[in-house]
Amino acid sequence: MSTPIRPRMGLAITTVGRPALHRLLESVADSTLLPRVVTVANQSGRDLQLGTSGLPFDVRVVDSTGGASRGRNDAVAAMGSSVDVIGFPNDDSTYPRTCLEQVADVFGAGPGVEGLACSLVESGRPRFVLPDDCALDRYSVWRAIEPAMFLRRETFEDVGGFREDLGTGCRTPWQSGEGTDLLLRVIEQGGVVSSRPDIAVIGQGERRDLDTPSLLAKHRGYARGTGYVYRIHPYPSWVRARILAAPWLRLRRLDPSPRLAARLALARSVGRAEGLAGRTLSARERTWLPTASSAAPVRDPDGGHGSPGGRGPDR
Repeated sequence: MSTPIRPRMGLAITTVGRPALHRLLESVADSTLLPRVVTVANQSGRDLQLGTSGLPFDVRVVDSTGGASRGRNDAVAAMGSSVDVIGFPNDDSTYPRTCLEQVADVFGAGPGVEGLACSLVESGRPRFVLPDDCALDRYSVWRAIEPAMFLRRETFEDVGGFREDLGTGCRTPWQSGEGTDLLLRVIEQGGVVSSRPDIAVIGQGERRDLDTPSLLAKHRGYARGTGYVYRIHPYPSWVRARILAAPWLRLRRLDPSPRLAARLALARSVGRAEGLAGRTLSARERTWLPTASSAAPVRDPDGGHGSPGGRGPDR
């Protein structure tokens, strides 16, 4: 029996200049399978000073603006046709030594898998629990997350890459959901996105040091993105209604303070309603709730996804 040919791996990274990017590159250099190229979309507005001369793979840095989705698209474009499979780590992610080798083996086993969802592990636990070794559908796909997902380059190009009007730092109110939207387009075109919770990418977790108005605005901004993805994909009305109610069904998980938990649930429900409607509330309508910045730093923390089958967390 012939040995499957491993695909050429590439990594597309968007950064605002965090020092943690050096740790990511060091973890990649220590991998049992090295990528062909790592491309970095620099949205910091300054020289990154990466010092890449000693790394055992090609590193290309391109200037970029406009948020994480545009940055990832710019980074993929800089790869050209030199890779077969692409990963999208955050600039503060790290890879266990065998991660890229395991990913390459999945794609190398046959042409049937177009995308792969792995576990994003933070503080020793997965942020979202993926189903075991199966194909994701339009409901379970919400448990996938960008820094732990991989796609064939041809598939990425066929579906048009990341929508640049979705995601962190974009110029619209829809500040999350870009990875879910991308995978949904793959699935809707008949592609297979496989779930492999046994393959891990390490994440650093989310910021917890915001004041209350900033925290509420952050949750609402990412909830808007969640609602908008439900708007633009063919989900039934009862599912869309469920995501509005979901934050209120898990108040104890939001915050130990009942008052803050209720405010967070309200921010999420309102944000999701805005996304579903495709518009934000007017300035007069939103005076009672902090508005969401167009560049909120993290995604809707409960995943925003009201799992229709009651299958655990909202992701």
